[in-house]
Amino acid sequence: MKLSIPAWEEGRYLSLTELLILFGRYFINLKWYVRVEETAPEPGAEKLDSIDPLVSMDIFKLLHLVSPTVQIIDGTITASDTDDSEPKLILRAVDSSSWDIETKNTEVLSIVRSRFPEYFEFD
Repeated sequence: MKLSIPAWEEGRYLSLTELLILFGRYFINLKWYVRVEETAPEPGAEKLDSIDPLVSMDIFKLLHLVSPTVQIIDGTITASDTDDSEPKLILRAVDSSSWDIETKNTEVLSIVRSRFPEYFEFD
């Protein structure tokens, strides 16, 4: 299932770091891939920009590379069991305006819905 939430909340950017902290524990043992198309030019962005999208990492390395202040304008972050398996989680930064969260993990979907109830009132 896919949910979309705004990337901005009360004038503050909702970072990848925050999303990973919110529900990353459900995907802690997976391989993470990062394909960032564009970041806002700010300190720390060069770490994300330098990630090879074909090389996997664990969630701890990913958390080390991202900063709560780095804004991803466009990009896709996936988590999979193996290099060639279907992703268990797909996060898409869409034009710096929203995050698309795609997963079959019902606990994660519930966390997202409870953290951002104003966007899912009619689901």
